[in-house]
This record gives sequence, C-alpha cells and structure tokens, in this order.
Amino acid sequence: SDFLGYSIKAITQGILPAVRTYVDTTPGEFDSFQDIINLYEGGIKLPNVPALEELRKQFPLQLIKDLLPVGGDSLLKLPVPHIIQADKQAWRTDEEFAREVLAGVNPVMITRLTEFPPKSSLDPSKFGDHTSTITAAHIEKNLEGLTVQQALESNRLYILDHHDRFMPFLIDVNNLPGNFIYATRTLFFLRGDGRLTPLAIELSEPVIQGGLTTAKSKVYTPVPSGSVEGWVWEFAKAYVAVNDSGWHQLVSHWLNTHAVMEPFVISTNRQLSVTHPVHKLLSPHYRDTMTINALARQTLINAGGIFEMTVFPGKFALGMSSVVYKDWKFTE
Repeated sequence: SDFLGYSIKAITQGILPAVRTYVDTTPGEFDSFQDIINLYEGGIKLPNVPALEELRKQFPLQLIKDLLPVGGDSLLKLPVPHIIQADKQAWRTDEEFAREVLAGVNPVMITRLTEFPPKSSLDPSKFGDHTSTITAAHIEKNLEGLTVQQALESNRLYILDHHDRFMPFLIDVNNLPGNFIYATRTLFFLRGDGRLTPLAIELSEPVIQGGLTTAKSKVYTPVPSGSVEGWVWEFAKAYVAVNDSGWHQLVSHWLNTHAVMEPFVISTNRQLSVTHPVHKLLSPHYRDTMTINALARQTLINAGGIFEMTVFPGKFALGMSSVVYKDWKFTE
C-alpha cells in the first residue's frame, strides 16, 4: 500500500506538472465546450516524453500503467457518459438537470420543501436574516395551476439548499485568485407526469453590513434556450452544479463516506477479537478503507493536492470539511 501511495503521489506531483508544460496553455480553465468533449473523444495527446516511459516501466500495477500512456497515446481519455452519447447537448435540458439531482453523483441532498419561503438556520447575530428571496410570483406560473400552499400540502415542492452550507465560507473562497462562487437554493416541482423540473434558482453572495455577513441575492427562473436570458439561466444551473459537486466531493463522499468510518474501523480492530461475530460481520465493510484514506491524504486532500486544485473551496476545502465534521452526529 505504501508503494501504491508513493506511486500515485509521484504521478500527481511529477507527471501533472510535466503534462501542463505541454498542453496547458490556459491554466485552470476550459476554453470551450469542445475542450470538455475532447476528453471523451480523444483525451489529451501527449508528445514523446522519455521520462514518462521510464517512469511507466517502474510501476508493476496495470492501473498505474494505464494512467501513464506512452508518447502519442491519450492521457485522460474518459468513457462517454450515457446522457451525451446520442446528443451532446442533452445535459443542458432542465429535465436532465433535475434528474441528476436525484440520480447523479450526489442524490442525497434534495429534500421536500416544508415552508415557503425557505428559511435559513444561520446565526442571525452573525449573519442577519438569510430568508430566501424566492417569492410565489417567481414560481406559481409553473405549478400546473396550483398555489404555493397547495403544492406544499400535496408534497410536490422540493429544494436543493446549499445556501447555509457555503455562505459562511464564501468571503474567503471568493478572495482566492480566479474564484467567484454563489451560495445557491434551487426549488423543484414534481409534475403531474411524475417528472421533476426546476422552478427557480437563487444565487447569493456575502455582503458585510453593520458587522453582519448578510446576503445579496438574485432569483432566476427557467427561460427557453437560444436567448441571452436563456444563457443566464444556464449559468445559474452551472453555479448550482458547482455547489453540489463541491459538497459531494468534500462532505457526502470524503467526509461522510470515508473519514467518519475511521473511528469504527480502529475501534473494531482494537476492541474486538478477529473471531468475534461482530468483527466478522463488520470487517468486509471495512476492507481497504484505511488504505484508501491513507492514499487520499497523500494525493487528494493534502495541501496543494488534487482537491485543492479541482474543488472550488481551494485551500479552504479541508477547513470547510472539518467545520462540517464538528456537527456530525452518529444518530443522524
């Protein structure tokens, strides 16, 4: 496991800078949608780099060798997602946006809306009033003739609420070079045909007023594509996706799937005999957890690692995850 860890660390610290030398003319960004599609159609074509081939020979694991193609081969050639195999623009539809909230990488965050407008649980002595600015006028035109109250009572309104999760961190995060993130709230409606559709997106940025971190918010509603307003709506959905993917990586996945399991793995091995029935019951679920977490600390969540390079909180990523962990409760 140590060898594997050092191998992956060598790739992330040694190979990625070398790749940037050859292919990254605009660091940290895609220049067009085609740049993204190219990762699926051909990956990144590497020139002949003797150091890559030499390093590749040192690794016995096929997984590592697959990550280190020889010159002329493709680096990061990814399998084409099913959703864009037939139509490269399918991901842009409101229907697909809503579907991925339920069936995407982070399907555990959407909840039924129980009050309108949505309220905030942030401390008012520090943040003031962060009640949502979404009004009935924003959404009732798309409720199939229902009022907001009727939609609430019939359990047809849902919310993906990242506002409180990110607002306390946004001043620091948005001071990072090249960063600007909103805290988002997204309302969804369960239509009569059983499909979910977005109703409104609220984008909020922090504003310091009278010693409080208040919010400056704007609400966007669905607009047909093809117009300037349609592209603004696309951007609003993109900000929601950035919030959701960041929370998935740092909290839903790393924290709640990997990190919180470590005390249970350690205590099981310390306190229970390997012949104990409970140990036998739990051990298959713990297999490789500590190894994977150790590798993550070397290459993913370390300072300057992959998470800090790719997930929007940047160098504040693990600090944010640590704050969330303080509120984690086993019974919940």
